[in-house]
Order: sequence, then C-alpha cells, then structure tokens
Amino acid sequence: MSQFNVRMYPYYYAACSFIAWLPIFFLYFNSILSLKEVLLLEAIYYIAVVLLEVPTGYFSDVVGRKKTLVLGSVFLTLACFLFLVAGSFWVLVMGQLAFTFHMALVSGTNTVFHYESLNEMGQATTYGDREAIVHKFGMIAGGTAALVGGGVATFGLHYAYVVTLLSAITSLVIALKFKEPAHGLSEGGAMTNMIAQITSTSSYLKVKPLGWIFFFYILTFAITHVPYEFYQPYIQLLSEREMLWGLSVPVVSGLVYALARYLGAIGAAYSMIWSRKLGLTTYVMLCLLAVNLIVLIMGTTLHSVVILIVLFRSFPWAAIKAPINALITPAIGPGQRATFHSMLSLACRLTFFVTLLLLSFIVAKDQLTDWKNLRLLLRVCFAGGIILTIPLWWTARGQLGKSKV
Repeated sequence: MSQFNVRMYPYYYAACSFIAWLPIFFLYFNSILSLKEVLLLEAIYYIAVVLLEVPTGYFSDVVGRKKTLVLGSVFLTLACFLFLVAGSFWVLVMGQLAFTFHMALVSGTNTVFHYESLNEMGQATTYGDREAIVHKFGMIAGGTAALVGGGVATFGLHYAYVVTLLSAITSLVIALKFKEPAHGLSEGGAMTNMIAQITSTSSYLKVKPLGWIFFFYILTFAITHVPYEFYQPYIQLLSEREMLWGLSVPVVSGLVYALARYLGAIGAAYSMIWSRKLGLTTYVMLCLLAVNLIVLIMGTTLHSVVILIVLFRSFPWAAIKAPINALITPAIGPGQRATFHSMLSLACRLTFFVTLLLLSFIVAKDQLTDWKNLRLLLRVCFAGGIILTIPLWWTARGQLGKSKV
C-alpha cells in the first residue's frame, strides 16, 4: 500500500496546491475590508499558525500521518465555504482560522509522509529527487489554479473560492485512501507529552548544520512572502495609471501568479541538479540574494516592466525546498520529524506575522493603498532582509561546509 502512497502523493500535493483564490485574495479581502483590516486579517492567519504548528506536528508524530492529512483536507474544505459566505471581518477571520488549521496540519506532515512511505519501500535514497518532482507538481497546479482563479474572478471574485472548494474535496478523497506508513518507532518514538517532545526536537538545532538551515529557511520564507503579499496592490496601482495594457486586475494578477508558479516548477524540477553542481552553500545563498533583489526592484519603481521581475518571485523559494528537505528530514529521528518541520514552519510564520504587524503600524488607519505607502513598505522589507542576510552569508561556508543532498 505504500506504493499507492508514493504514486498518489504528488496528485494529493497538487490538489492541496490548487488554491485558485491566491491571485485575488488581497483584492477580495480589500473589497470587504479596509487596508488596515486586511493587514490585520493576514497577521491573524500567521499568529494562528504559530499557535497551531507545534501541536499539529506533535499530533502527527503521535496519532499518525494519514489522520493528520485527512483532517487537514477537511479544514481546507471548511475554509472555502466560510470565505464564500463571508460578508464581514469576523466571518473572514473564521475562514482564515480554518485555513490555518489546514496549513498547520499538512505542514511538515506531508513531506514526512512522503519520506516514510519511500523508506517503507526501501527507496529512502530517492527522497530528494522525488521531492523535487512533487514540488514541480505543486507549482504547476498552483500556476494553473491562478489562471483559472484569475479568469473566473473577472465574473466575480468569489468564484475563485468555488474552484478551490472542488480541489479541497479532491485532496480529501485521495487522503482517505492513503495507508499509514511505518514511522520506524523502534528507532525512537514521540515523547509522552508535548513539552518533552519540543525539548527533544529542539536539541536538533545544536546539530550542525541544522541550526543554520533553520534560520536561513526562516529568513528566506519571510523575504519571499513580501512580493507575494504586495504584488496584487502593486498591479492595482498600475491599473489606476492605465499601465496594464487594457487588461483587468484579476486577469493580470492571475497571469502573474500562474507564470510565477510555472517558473517555480522549473526551479523545483532542477533544484537537486543545480545544488549538486554549484554546491549547496553557494546555491542557497544565491537564491536568498535573488529574493532580496526582487523586493528592491519592486520598491524602486512603479512600472509594468517590473511585473516581468515579479514573475521570478517563486523561483528561489521553489528551488531550495527539495535540497533543504533532503538534508533535514533524514537527519531527524522518526518520532520528531513532523514536530521539527512544524517548529520550522512555526518560526517562519511567526517571523512574517511580526513583519506584517510592524508594517501595519507604518500605515495609518483607513489610509489608501497608494504608491508612496507601498514603496515605503517594500523598502523597509528590503532593508531588513539585507541586514539579516549578511551574517548568514558570512557564516554559510563554515556551517554547511561540504554538505551533500
């Protein structure tokens, strides 16, 4: 049955990645809420994930991978329904919380489920290359979802949520047919309580180079999400200046998101090959610098040509996922794998929550989304990213050394 897991996991991952609302969510929220409320709504999502990440990772290590993935799909379905009926801030909050449960439950558990299914078949050494294929599937699915979402959103922004509901149901059907893979608990299982589990898992941060990778991953996540968070209002401002070639904002937003995901699919597909050729140290640092450069360009000028640069926003992130997972997952004990990935995801989202919260203080209440304010937010993010990139660059060689994936 692990053969079924391995065969169907890429399709499950693609179904979970088929989120058609992503290219228009900011526009959808902003059609109901003010800019400040939208930023707060996004901040609520990130802080909620922070609160749920480790408990759901522990849940996965104790209860099992299949049950966790099934429950995650149930919450994705619920989130779609709540967003569809939303007409106020608090209903949107409930939708965000349901989506948060989905993200927290599948985060980490999905890649651990993949590794353990391969391990059960005696194919653990193929994990990195198979992860690259899975992430390629996810990027292609996300890109296609963006095209569909952006297209149907021209008739009504809410239609993008209807499309996502269908993909959520598809992921649930596949997850229900999965088989629980062997956890290898004889090698060391989960702790009897969550505090002990966190303590045990945290000890891996002292193991070289896992601690360095942990902080590298956090910073890359945060910087990567800056252009993701602000490219929609950027496109809206281009439209107001009649610089979108006569196309509607949802269509352009969908195209940009889709093409970014397709380019990300290329990055994911060749990530293991490139990381081996360049060396992991050089490879991951080039990816981080590339993300910083995209933020800088967005914050420098408001011009339609910049959209071509924004297309590459998903490329660096997609290009590091498989190599990093291939280094992390086998190095973590079977009883702490999902918890470690959850702790990593928690740290990422907590960092971005703090980023959004701080940015919300820069924007005055009921202030319009104009170029002056958007440019300020982007430049602040770039400055922070560069300041934090420097020490990582300085210590990269000593931490990663000749690490191979």
